[in-house]
Formats: sequence, C-alpha cells, structure tokens
Amino acid sequence: MSVITDFYQFKYSKSDYYIDLFINRIAMISIEDALDERLSNQYISKDAQCAYMRLKELLQSSRVENDSLYVDLKINKCYLKYIKNLYYYFSDRQEYSPLKALNDYLQVFLINDIESISAFSILNEEIKVRVLSKI
Repeated sequence: MSVITDFYQFKYSKSDYYIDLFINRIAMISIEDALDERLSNQYISKDAQCAYMRLKELLQSSRVENDSLYVDLKINKCYLKYIKNLYYYFSDRQEYSPLKALNDYLQVFLINDIESISAFSILNEEIKVRVLSKI
C-alpha cells in the first residue's frame, strides 16, 4: 500500500470526482481557442491559469488520441468551476457558443456535487494549484 503524502491530491483523484464526456471535435477546438485567449490575459489567478492550461492539455490529448467526430474526455469535477467561469467570460461572444452548451450540461454536476466542489473552492490558491497540477 502506498503512503498518502498529499491528502488533497488523493481526495480529488478518486474516481467519483471524474465525469466522462463525449464532445464534438469542432466544439472542442472552439473551447481550446477560448482557453488560449483566456490564458493570454495576464490578469488571472494562478489556480485559474493552472486549470486552464491543464484543461487545454486534456482537450488536446483527447482529440489527438481519437479521430472520430466525438471525442471521449474524462474530466475532474474540480475543473467545473473554471469551465463555468470561462463560459461567463465569453458569454457575449458567438464564436465560443460551445462553452454555453458544455456549461449547461455541466450544471447538473455542479448542482448535485455542490459540497465537494465548494470544498475545493475554499482551499487556498497554492493548494489548488498543487491539486490541479496532479490530477
């Protein structure tokens, strides 16, 4: 049995913290573009920057692994808050409309798992970055 050295990383890496999604490849590219644009802004917190970079890596690697119309993506629920914030940031931009569809779909998980997601949200920024970089 391995020794748990980081409780938060262990807690948020459990399988019940993950969601399996199937996302249209074209919509995924649009979301990646939104992430690129948001990352180019210098005024985001360290944890948001880490989350957006990690989300972009997840999207790109999932897209490269499969060349079908829909891409399978396994995402940790810790990222839901960041996806919601990304949607709100670009809510007035039509070219990022796939964010609205993704956010609307993920609202069910946000509502059902509010306790676990809010528990992550109250952690300090350094712990969030450490957790996000390891999941």
